[in-house]
Amino acid sequence: MSFQMPNTFHAESSANLTFPRAKRKVRSCNIENCTTRHYAKGFCKKHYTQVLRHGRLTPERERGVVRICKAAGCNETDTIRYYCRKHARQIRVHGRLTPEREHNMNNDGCTVESCSEPHRAKGYCARHYNQQRWRKIKAQRAAQKVTLGHRPSFSTQVA
Repeated sequence: MSFQMPNTFHAESSANLTFPRAKRKVRSCNIENCTTRHYAKGFCKKHYTQVLRHGRLTPERERGVVRICKAAGCNETDTIRYYCRKHARQIRVHGRLTPEREHNMNNDGCTVESCSEPHRAKGYCARHYNQQRWRKIKAQRAAQKVTLGHRPSFSTQVA
């Protein structure tokens, strides 16, 4: 007696078979008010990266938070390390805020009493500003000559 398996598998009927998938619970970030999809260790990608880089969550560094320049009287919102571009440059170049060097926009004219020319820079019109500038340059050159003393001349004679 030979036993044969019934041939119930047909190629046409196998194409219509669907297998039920296991439903996964969609996880979200564990941080309060963050509904972003889970990435690793209970955090979304943004919060996980903060923990990796800084060892803690850094909400003060997140994008989208409007920051105002910390310099007194400045209300600029485009900031670089808590200062607007102008004040960040002052700190980078001079190591401090330099309000005395800022261009005064409400200056109507030259600060020299007898001059009525329009303001150009540092409270002076173009003429008086250049006079002040050249006085400073000449004083610096004179100071260099004094500190260098007499320079020996080199002769090109061959002995």
